[in-house]
Amino acid sequence: MKYMENILQKKIGIVGCGEMGLPMLEVLLKNKISALGFDIRSKSEFSSVKENFLENKAEFFHKSEVIFSVVRDEKETLDLTEGEGGIFNLDEKKFFLICSTLSPRFIQDLRARAPKNIVMIDTPMSGASKGARAASLTFMVGSSEEEFEFISPLLKILGENIFHIGDFGTGMSIKVLNNFVTSATVAAVRQVLSQAPSLNLKPEKLLEIMHFSSGQTWFGSNFEKIEWSSKGHSAKNTIGILEKDVEAYQDALKVIRADKQNLEFQEFETATLNVLRKLSNFSS
Repeated sequence: MKYMENILQKKIGIVGCGEMGLPMLEVLLKNKISALGFDIRSKSEFSSVKENFLENKAEFFHKSEVIFSVVRDEKETLDLTEGEGGIFNLDEKKFFLICSTLSPRFIQDLRARAPKNIVMIDTPMSGASKGARAASLTFMVGSSEEEFEFISPLLKILGENIFHIGDFGTGMSIKVLNNFVTSATVAAVRQVLSQAPSLNLKPEKLLEIMHFSSGQTWFGSNFEKIEWSSKGHSAKNTIGILEKDVEAYQDALKVIRADKQNLEFQEFETATLNVLRKLSNFSS
């Protein structure tokens, strides 16, 4: 049965008002959508949306009908769903859209424990904070056809490329595959940039040549524009998020892999993680 409701008339919630969630909330409000934000940080840190920000998690969930979860990891997702004041404790119908990049196996297990009144949809996104501010995000949706039709008008306000991948979990599966490629290219580009001076080459020239050659990547071509491109590894920054995303990718494949299947590629995955974890601040 198709949803007869107009999602744009629903009360929308954004939980996790960081680099992605806050500009998403701002975009919704600019488009006259009834929207609220929630974050573990104080309301005083969100002056641009303070009239639409709640500090109480239970109140936020009670007042929101469609919730975008834009938190960092599995631990924070569990707190939102099964923790004190979590959405799983509610009796009314809610739509819970998972935008964080998490293991597909994790969200499948979480959905199996969700009460029937909580409609979970995986809607991971790509485009970084710049895309969130410009409302040009890419969404990869795992849902039924009816659910996709229902949420699409809202996603089109926030993004430019909206893809229905398949059933629940497929959106997250394609996202972790994509993010592994991103992580591998980040590791490779940072590695060769650090090696360039020892070969009497300027890193800027290497980036320029790669952009017009077979070494072209999103990360390399946008290196000067990406806010975190020169950062070293920290559990709190984007490099740390990429580390988490690679681990989610590995977890997604854990069950289907034999003990020694694709051993060489698993070593490559481990090497990618090690490079990310050892990155220090880069300066040309």
